[in-house]
Amino acid sequence: MRDKQVVKVAIIDSGIDISHSSIGVIAGGVNISINKDSHFIYSEEVADCAGHGTACAGIIRKKAPDAALYSVRIFDESLIAGGRVLIAAIQWCIDNEMDVVNLSLGTTDVTFKEALQKVCRKAVDTGVILVAAESNDGGESYPAVFPEVIGVTGGAIHEVDGFYFRKDLRIECVARGDEQRVCWLNGKHIMTGGNSFAAPHITGIIARFLKQHPKCSVQDIRLLLQKKVLSEIPQNKNKSKSDGQSHRKNFQEDYAHIKKAVLYPYNKEMHSMVRYSDLLAFEIVGVADPIGKGMVGKDAGKVIGESQVNLRISPNIRRAMADADTLILGYVDQLSRIRKRDLLREYVQLALDAGCHVFSFQALDPNLYGDLYELADKKGLRLVYPHIYSEEIAYAIQHFNALPPVDVPVLSVMGTSSQQGKFTLQLALRRRLIQKGYKVGQIGTEHHSRLFGMDAAFPMGYASPLKLPFQHYIPYLDYKMREICQRTQPDIILTGSQSGTIPYHVQEHSTHCLSSLAFLLGVKPDACILVVNSIDAEEYIRDTIDGIRAVCKAPAILLAMGDHEKHIRTAYGRSMITPKKMAQSQIDCHLKKLEDNFYVPAIEILSETGQQRLVETVIQYFSKDDTSTIA
Repeated sequence: MRDKQVVKVAIIDSGIDISHSSIGVIAGGVNISINKDSHFIYSEEVADCAGHGTACAGIIRKKAPDAALYSVRIFDESLIAGGRVLIAAIQWCIDNEMDVVNLSLGTTDVTFKEALQKVCRKAVDTGVILVAAESNDGGESYPAVFPEVIGVTGGAIHEVDGFYFRKDLRIECVARGDEQRVCWLNGKHIMTGGNSFAAPHITGIIARFLKQHPKCSVQDIRLLLQKKVLSEIPQNKNKSKSDGQSHRKNFQEDYAHIKKAVLYPYNKEMHSMVRYSDLLAFEIVGVADPIGKGMVGKDAGKVIGESQVNLRISPNIRRAMADADTLILGYVDQLSRIRKRDLLREYVQLALDAGCHVFSFQALDPNLYGDLYELADKKGLRLVYPHIYSEEIAYAIQHFNALPPVDVPVLSVMGTSSQQGKFTLQLALRRRLIQKGYKVGQIGTEHHSRLFGMDAAFPMGYASPLKLPFQHYIPYLDYKMREICQRTQPDIILTGSQSGTIPYHVQEHSTHCLSSLAFLLGVKPDACILVVNSIDAEEYIRDTIDGIRAVCKAPAILLAMGDHEKHIRTAYGRSMITPKKMAQSQIDCHLKKLEDNFYVPAIEILSETGQQRLVETVIQYFSKDDTSTIA
């Protein structure tokens, strides 16, 4: 019979670093290995050799501080152990009367399935509760799928002690598995994610249940879990293996928590959110900007040439957040350099103090801002910035051809330079296609792409957080395109790159466009829209069109241009671009010249007639080709 005062929790893993201040003393444990003669060796060396077990122990300690932790070490530094060792570890937990066993591990090897299930059944019969993580690659993993075991997968959950329970699926629990701050070796903390770190959240919660209800069986625990869930997950979001679908971790951030947002500062990225607010799933309730830019006091719509939106730009970010639940924080790096202060930290701290979530365009390095992540965790707030998990990159590279090829039209928006309005054009096209009843799949390369409902963000532009070489762009993007096609079954997929497509001059490294070329090879468009500048030389535009066709066989079906002409000035050894709004007669003249020279439609991005012609051109082009048709 369980002791009401102490709940014994075993962590079968790589060991536990007891010197870590967030873990402290453990109650005991064992190190199990097999020698060259295939005999088991049991020793007392339970110190962590990899960090993984310490991370799990830290999560459990935080959830159940009074639990007695036991380190059952079976892994070496490579986090690999044999099936026989895992079975022996579970048997040790039975023999030593553990109450809960955390298994942030598993195997997809059917060789040990029967023996492993047998020892799991024995554990349950003796009153041991087993909690196991699902494999990150979505394969059927043991022991997580066994009915005797409480299976756990990861999700983006930030409510304190929050989790979901899906009683009809073999992997029942969804707990926090996105990037989070965990304990590691040598007293350190790191940011990491995965199903491994979702399981100990559930283990810790179960340990608390057992302290209050010591005679609970695994069936009783399941009933208690169902009573404590956040809400039921819709069944179509996470299909089980029996539905014929891969049950893989969803790495994409979920921004459903944003209901009322404040924008700061009011730069061009924020302009798009006001201009295309109908594509957002939340309401913009405030806009703030530094006084020196001359926009304070004006209507946020009027200052960007749109109709009035009844949002007065405030100089006080704190006041603007009064009615908000989220601060959307743009780039403040240049402002920080001018003021010689870490404004990123200051504004995030301000938002958390006001009880607001934060979506930051700039990367929030956990090594620099770990205390802010801890504060957000304590307050049950979300602190996120757009990035791609290393686990997802690795998975996509290994499995990029596991899904069927894309079988719907793919259109890319490319450009001859930066700062042209490529993203604005994509949003305009997205809006009009949706209005016409088309289902649009989309990968956006701006940091805030997913806020507009796009399927994936690949933030490769200014201050990019991407940490992958160009050669990995191709399999990753190829995988994402196939995934979007299979998951959402769109009528068309839109993509768009950053900066220019071919270099102005091969001797200038700053104009090299390797990222854009890798992007093209990854998304494999059927056609392109090329955004040009009014000052671009005809030869350079032609070279760009030919370059795109040479790289991915995609023709340019339309040229687009902004309503501002770029003036390049050079002073004190620096080149500066000053945009100046053109008269309508100038715009019309440039567009006619483009059409006469390149024999394709040319439009001005923000004009009503231009956008109408844009969507008509796209529909007409893909409708005439029986092999790639918009349905």
